[in-house]
Amino acid sequence: MENYILEESYISPIAKPKLTGKSLLRSLKLIKRALTVEKLAKQYKLGQSNINQLNKSNLQSTEVVNSNLQSTEVVNSNLQSTNLDNSNLQSTEVVNSSLNELNDMNLDIHLTRLVKRGVLDVTKSLRKGIIGIVLIASDVHPIDVVSHLPILCEELSISYAYVTNKRILSDICQSKRPTCAVLIVKPVKDLPNKIKKLSENIKLDYTKLYHKVDHNIKKSHPYL
Repeated sequence: MENYILEESYISPIAKPKLTGKSLLRSLKLIKRALTVEKLAKQYKLGQSNINQLNKSNLQSTEVVNSNLQSTEVVNSNLQSTNLDNSNLQSTEVVNSSLNELNDMNLDIHLTRLVKRGVLDVTKSLRKGIIGIVLIASDVHPIDVVSHLPILCEELSISYAYVTNKRILSDICQSKRPTCAVLIVKPVKDLPNKIKKLSENIKLDYTKLYHKVDHNIKKSHPYL
């Protein structure tokens, strides 16, 4: 990651403040950690979706069986049919209970959208009122592509700073296309509890790192 500190030949004249050294590495670490949580949340959500579909299918099958049993005329085995109905009712309750537990365990969709990539996505997110830290590549040309972002961030009191180049952001985001800007969404208050459902790795909680990066940017920022 130390290679990301290298400077590019072109630097935008509006690239202030520009992160360097440890501040740059810390901000890149923040992006990487948020992306890791985002990836785990998407995998978890996909797995829960498959389980929900399976349980709903089982529930529908149980309802079909109950319907068939009710429509069948049983003359000499009233007691047995009653016990069977009770058994099916209990199985239905078990399935419903399982579905409720899965719904309670469902993660907030917020965790699947922790990093906004690209100028358009960042701009839309800011205008929707999403709070976070904006990092902009300092080698974007022409500057009109990203010149509106600092103004928008200042109007919304959002911390922003510049990093060395587009390649840094695209590499961190594992994108083949050049990435001009990213927005790291501010972590929710109960982020540690949500992460526990994804992984036992407590280091994935980027709350402290986020606030440290945010503080350092505001401390050296000429316009915030």
